[in-house]
Amino acid sequence: MNAFDERINQIKETEKIIADCREMHKAIGLPDFLSKLEISSLEQRLIDLQQHNIDEETLSEELEVKVMTTGLPSGQIPVRTLTTVLGGLQSLTDSVANTLFNQPSNRGKIPQEIIERNSWILKAVKAGSFIAVINLNHESQISIDEPPQRQVISELYNLFNASDDEEPLLDAISSLGTRTLKHYTDWIKNIRDLNVPVEINWISANAQHEGVKVSFDPDRAGKIFTILNERLTSREEEVSLQGRLTGINVRTNSFELCTADGNKIVGRIVKDKVSKSIEYLDKRCYAELIKVITQSSAGQEKISWILNDVQDAE
Repeated sequence: MNAFDERINQIKETEKIIADCREMHKAIGLPDFLSKLEISSLEQRLIDLQQHNIDEETLSEELEVKVMTTGLPSGQIPVRTLTTVLGGLQSLTDSVANTLFNQPSNRGKIPQEIIERNSWILKAVKAGSFIAVINLNHESQISIDEPPQRQVISELYNLFNASDDEEPLLDAISSLGTRTLKHYTDWIKNIRDLNVPVEINWISANAQHEGVKVSFDPDRAGKIFTILNERLTSREEEVSLQGRLTGINVRTNSFELCTADGNKIVGRIVKDKVSKSIEYLDKRCYAELIKVITQSSAGQEKISWILNDVQDAE
């Protein structure tokens, strides 16, 4: 699907969501000011989609990945080292993107659409030990929301910056799923075993991310690996709950569910189920959920929820 066709589909989808929201707000008697508050953001998104005319050159994220090799001239690197570092970073990117826009489960393949939209391109190489400049385009993202590729890198950096201590790492990894935990563990172990410092510099069209750096030396990589491999565990459960869908945020793909026993669950909605979920707002339903439980060695537990589907209550 080309960018034009995708824009048309996004316009139609946004128009449908606006119409569904208006109908639902009327049915449940939502106060006008609350209805206008939610719908106004959707209407602005629709206007942005209809009037989109952004220079594609600005629509990319760029990383400079610096690998400090020894025993070789500046600008040279063993192929094994290069493919291990960049290949591991690509797998980690795919996994985070799959969690954000599909589901956190370690089962099954990552959809091809997600892989294509989050594939790093080797753009250039530089001297200075060895620097690989990799580029991630998001020219197909046509809305006022933050581009999904930038969201993915933000999550990566949150994970990288939280990695020195067990509890912050537990917080960061808990919502990213078991697949991400596995790929991060493998990647960080390889950096430790290669015994090469790695520095990643984020260069973005968004000024707030310009020059954002994170560094891994072998000692830090070893410490992170120990935490990931020995102190954190993650598991998934498929859960079906009856309740009432009391809130949906279509901009953040998030939900709030009040279960039949009075508990409140909040989490993210699988992207292609957002429109369907709106039809169940403030209705009794069966929610099919993925529950991700991550636990530290101290017994602290973090739970995240993904709404995988919603059905009529019997």
